[in-house]
Amino acid sequence: MKREIAILGIIIGIVVGFSVGWFIPGLLTEPAPTPLLDQIQDRGYIIVGTSADYPPFENKTYPGGEIVGFDIDVSQMIADALGVTLQMQDIGFDSLIGACKAGTIDMIAAAMTYNAQRAAQLAASTTYISVSQVVIVKNSSLDFPSPISNLTDLIGFDVGCQSGTVMQDELDAISGINVFTYASADVLIQDLNAGGIDAAYVDGPIFNAYETTYVLRVIYSSEEEPLALWTRHGEPALLYEINKVIFDSYQDGSMYTLINQWFGNVTV
Repeated sequence: MKREIAILGIIIGIVVGFSVGWFIPGLLTEPAPTPLLDQIQDRGYIIVGTSADYPPFENKTYPGGEIVGFDIDVSQMIADALGVTLQMQDIGFDSLIGACKAGTIDMIAAAMTYNAQRAAQLAASTTYISVSQVVIVKNSSLDFPSPISNLTDLIGFDVGCQSGTVMQDELDAISGINVFTYASADVLIQDLNAGGIDAAYVDGPIFNAYETTYVLRVIYSSEEEPLALWTRHGEPALLYEINKVIFDSYQDGSMYTLINQWFGNVTV
């Protein structure tokens, strides 16, 4: 009898053990997070990070301080498609990826070039525009009387760029160039004009934005490179909507309207 009771106890223990093993993991497993797209639509606004010192992509108006530019208009198209309002956050360019990964912002729209290093950290949209990078100098520069054929021709010179950009990566990869990084493009251009550096490496549209204010010229231009909008990995629904807006806007011509508004001279 005692033996039967002991066996019964073992059986009960096994059954209970299996029961606990079956139910407890379900109790301890955290519920799946709400997709970011649902969070955005539930709260009624999308938070987009940018670095508002990079006209015509993004810049602050004076004296009101409103952030305007091509990237803001593209972001507004996405907000409209999602049925939410747009909230822009001005963040230093080299802090944007960290802010997006941390969830401080939902998307980056900051003339950010696509590359593998960034794609390993965040999810990139399809290309929404492609631009060339240019090396610019003061028009009166005697160091560069004619265009250069390669970035290696900058060896020995003081060259500025915005921190966290692909331009910094390219310059840092060439030994002998004295690289100076700047938190904002406007300070970079001001320092070039003041003679603090010999040349600056920026996106082509930045030169176009400042050439009416400062007397500058281009001495080098790269091939066009793709710019992407960025969001966190694991948010396919939001990324789909972002890509759909880009695709549809090229199909219906609204993207070309924005490009002509902010950059001009575009052939469709």
